[in-house]
Amino acid sequence: MENISIGKVKLNLENYSGTDTYSDGDIEERLLEIVKSGQDIEELLTESTEWPLLYHLSDIRKNLLSWYPFDKNGSLLEIGAGCGALTGLFCEKTSRVAAIDLSKRRSEINAYHNNYDNLEIIVGNFEDINITEKFDYVTLIGVLEYSIYYLHCEDPFGEMLRRACSLLKPG
Repeated sequence: MENISIGKVKLNLENYSGTDTYSDGDIEERLLEIVKSGQDIEELLTESTEWPLLYHLSDIRKNLLSWYPFDKNGSLLEIGAGCGALTGLFCEKTSRVAAIDLSKRRSEINAYHNNYDNLEIIVGNFEDINITEKFDYVTLIGVLEYSIYYLHCEDPFGEMLRRACSLLKPG
């Protein structure tokens, strides 16, 4: 598949299988419509009590790492970016973000929601993507526990951590 651009974001589809193997269901179509429409998300969230909207679109999840002193010149690999609840924070705090997710639809939501020129979203299974670049930071937020479903080996959790660590720059 060809790579595409959504706003300033490069959507890398070279490793996309053509099927979204992980989904939260129909709510993702609604999320995509919301972020594509340019609707005021803050206003929407003050009027809504729907858990998926709050989970995927609220800035509150950024508190997880908003305090961390990232190097502004650093690069970050986000494994399992989903709909991009933390991607925008990483784009604001570092000079380059590569975000990986299995789902093209979730990656599109991320791209429309986080229109940063320092963001590349790679769609595909982490196990199948050949990454040669080294990063200052690698995150696995909400992902490690799913390693057993995507890394086909004897110790998927240990292997996921080993692979993540192998993508870090020295130091």
